[in-house]
Amino acid sequence: MASLIRPIRPRLRQTDRQRRVLALCGDTQVGLWMLRSLAMHGLEVHAVVHSPAGQAAHSRWCASAWLLDSGPDAPDRASQIVALAHELQVGSVMPIAESYHTGLIAVRHQLEPAIHLFSPDAATFDRATDKDAMQALCGELGIPVARGTTLDRLQAGGGDALAYPLVLRTRRQNLPGATAPWKAAYAESPEQLASLAEPVRAIADNIVVQEYHPGAEDHVQVLMHEGEAFAAGEYIGEHHMPLAGGVTVRRVSCRHEPLVADAVRLLQAIGWQGIAGVQFHYDPATDRYIFLEINPRFIGGLPTVILAGFHAPYLLWQSRFEPERMERPRYRLGLRTRILGGDANWTLGMVRGDQLPPGQRRVGKLSALASFAWHAGPWTHDDSFLWRDPRPFLADLRQMVRRLGGEKFDIIGNPQTQETRA
Repeated sequence: MASLIRPIRPRLRQTDRQRRVLALCGDTQVGLWMLRSLAMHGLEVHAVVHSPAGQAAHSRWCASAWLLDSGPDAPDRASQIVALAHELQVGSVMPIAESYHTGLIAVRHQLEPAIHLFSPDAATFDRATDKDAMQALCGELGIPVARGTTLDRLQAGGGDALAYPLVLRTRRQNLPGATAPWKAAYAESPEQLASLAEPVRAIADNIVVQEYHPGAEDHVQVLMHEGEAFAAGEYIGEHHMPLAGGVTVRRVSCRHEPLVADAVRLLQAIGWQGIAGVQFHYDPATDRYIFLEINPRFIGGLPTVILAGFHAPYLLWQSRFEPERMERPRYRLGLRTRILGGDANWTLGMVRGDQLPPGQRRVGKLSALASFAWHAGPWTHDDSFLWRDPRPFLADLRQMVRRLGGEKFDIIGNPQTQETRA
């Protein structure tokens, strides 16, 4: 069962059960800001983390922190979360990751109606996470999307010929044992495609192959309430790690009305309620964009979205428990944030010459180092650091220092590929 790693703090207790939340935070800054957003608005927030180093566990606003039992004879995670939610007598459970949603949707009846689960119904969740279905829906709605097919169909000679370069991604992320070892991979020739296809031959039906479009990742976090978009926060990724496609480690808040409008149209078409992130590939040079995927959760740039004014976790809670008090946020444009360790990895990747997406210009070594140093200034917010709540940043900094000499992991703890170790 779940074990307590940070004792319950009486001064944070709430008498109203509805104002108690079990937040499934994980260890990163995304879960930390989910907790901060809820607790800064007066809620009692208990965190489930993956390790004692989980950032949320170190926050001044964390009412208690818990670890799930991962031993060979331990109950499944969903059962442990259900038991913990009843033990703490919370009014709701708020997941941070798709894996939590997947497990808890199946046992929703063990929580509700006493404890609300902030997860969509199974059918809506499955459709939103099916890239094939979303690509087809984009075609019906007239939303720009890259031409493509699945790897197994392409290898069988089905469909129209695709123009190189090609990008490969996992079609459905929530299928156990059926995900690729990379978030995105690129093939600029048939030989490169064959090389990438070999390790994923067994799951070729779950790999999407599309024509590559230049640009940067653009993310739109949307809160759908009663069939309409109550609020939306957008940011564009400036740095990613791995460089070829991965986590956005430096971002800037922005607003592109056509992307936001198409994100809302997609979510309305599948009957989505609550929080979702819609990802596009946007080319600032041409103002063109294509749809990539829907993330049925808080997106990785949640710190950017919240610091820019859109407290997505708290508004999500309000949409269930006090909708009459919801206020539309004012979203600040041009706000920049970064993951310190992730941006350090981006800098190292540029210095050592890691693979870039096709057509992207490599930054010189001195320019990369200068960029990293420049964004240490107060004009760029750190994803974890907050003067009122510094301990999560210090805990994360200790973990980064411990990993500096490691051969298997990068600074932010991501497993290194053969390319990044080369």
